[in-house]
Amino acid sequence: MPARKRHRKAEEHRDPIVRFAEALKRTELREQKERDRQAEEKEAARRAAIHAEHLRLAKVELDEAIATVKAARVDRRSIAEADQVWQIAKAKVIELETGAPPPWAANKNDRPAGDSEGTGDTGDRDGEAALHD
Repeated sequence: MPARKRHRKAEEHRDPIVRFAEALKRTELREQKERDRQAEEKEAARRAAIHAEHLRLAKVELDEAIATVKAARVDRRSIAEADQVWQIAKAKVIELETGAPPPWAANKNDRPAGDSEGTGDTGDRDGEAALHD
């Protein structure tokens, strides 16, 4: 059987300084990818912590709304308003847990009477008010 001659690649005949520089570039790229990956993981962890805190606060708000509904039913006053506050709080918890608001949820612009977030400002919904002027 004839001996097989293996041809060397042209890369092996290049200057060792050039090969060393290429190796440094490859190493730097790998390290940069690792730094980017770690930064993305850190950012994802930060977003998850913020989401968890929002969910915790929404659940506290829901518990308070439930207590308000119970108190309103005992007093037989403002039951409809208390139910509306409960519905908004429940929809917020469901939206944070699932990522989508429930189909029965009221529009986010609808607020119960006396809600501190509803300042009476209707907001300029996509320039709607400007069209009527």
